[in-house]
Amino acid sequence: MNTAILKPRICLIAPGLLPVPATQGGAIETLMTSLADENERQQRLDLTVVTPADTESNNRIVAYSHTHFISIPDASPVRRFEHRWRNALLRRISRSYKPSPSAFYDQALQSIRSEQFDALILEGGPANGIASFDRCFPSKIWYHLHYTPALEEPFNSSASRVLTVSNFAGKAWSENCATHQPVLTVYNGIDTSRFTRKINLQERQQIRRSVGFTDDDFVILYCGRIIKEKGVLELLKAVASINDSHVKLMIIGSSNFGPSQLTPYVAKVTSLADSLGKRVVYTGYIPNIQLVPYSKSADMQAIPSMCEEAAGLVGIEGMAAGLPLVVTHSGGLQEYVSSDCSIVVERDDNLIESLADAILTLRDDPSKRARMAQAGVERSRLFDTKAMYSQFVQACKPY
Repeated sequence: MNTAILKPRICLIAPGLLPVPATQGGAIETLMTSLADENERQQRLDLTVVTPADTESNNRIVAYSHTHFISIPDASPVRRFEHRWRNALLRRISRSYKPSPSAFYDQALQSIRSEQFDALILEGGPANGIASFDRCFPSKIWYHLHYTPALEEPFNSSASRVLTVSNFAGKAWSENCATHQPVLTVYNGIDTSRFTRKINLQERQQIRRSVGFTDDDFVILYCGRIIKEKGVLELLKAVASINDSHVKLMIIGSSNFGPSQLTPYVAKVTSLADSLGKRVVYTGYIPNIQLVPYSKSADMQAIPSMCEEAAGLVGIEGMAAGLPLVVTHSGGLQEYVSSDCSIVVERDDNLIESLADAILTLRDDPSKRARMAQAGVERSRLFDTKAMYSQFVQACKPY
């Protein structure tokens, strides 16, 4: 008997901004890449991935034998005009029309409309659905929720099933979505082996020297987007309040995923960082695959989110790298980290002082750092790609 026909046939649709495999970063794109990588090993899904085209990612696609990639080239000016014109016309005809958010989705649908899938999963994108996809794949469109729906924004969704990255985000969906569909939690996962690998003292010293830090410095790592919701300014102010020139901050990230973009918020961050001189290093974007040595060169990691995080891959990466964490009390993040490996601070009027106190607690207690580091490594194993893939396959089974 050919068991291959029993595999769920699943199609993942990327958000349309960055490619898969994730050669330019992106949290969603990285997760999609991890699912494809794990599917190569376990082969429990008949998997298709629809993604924007990119030369480097196209070169990596050839290594996959058990995932079918459909690469969508950048839309021509004519296609983009047609997309805008069609959406404008259909909106005038029907106020309830759910438009395609970009020409990428138009081309994606054209590339798969003759296919038969058990489920077509929108990875991010419009939560309420896309009318053209609903027509072509009735009752087969699922939504993968990677954010926390805001409480003040009730909505409807045509998705027949929702996968979410935390119970917190799933609860927010259920409370805000007027339509009712199954909501299943699939926790994010990473290749923990990449972050748990050891680096020697020479490598650690080399990275520190390359960014201007010494062996005597106590280095805090921030890794993520440089946007208001991530609390980078608050973290900088906390560092500025600490009267110790050896307490230093390494900021890795940009205003968006991929190469840096100058925004007003980035300008504020850069200005404050410049005022702190050699106590702060701003590296800009570093590809995830090159991140490990930088993580290993730090003494701790801060995740000072000002929003309700749905989850956060960066927390798993920090735990796997053996970094004690200082995090804000933020949404689904608390489902990933634990009190054994993190110090949790409240997002209140005392946040900056609380961040500074937590940093000093870790600076002054090497044994506590060591205990938290070991606990983080152990906990990170709950969120590796194998665990995520297993949950994902389970969520794809029919009811």
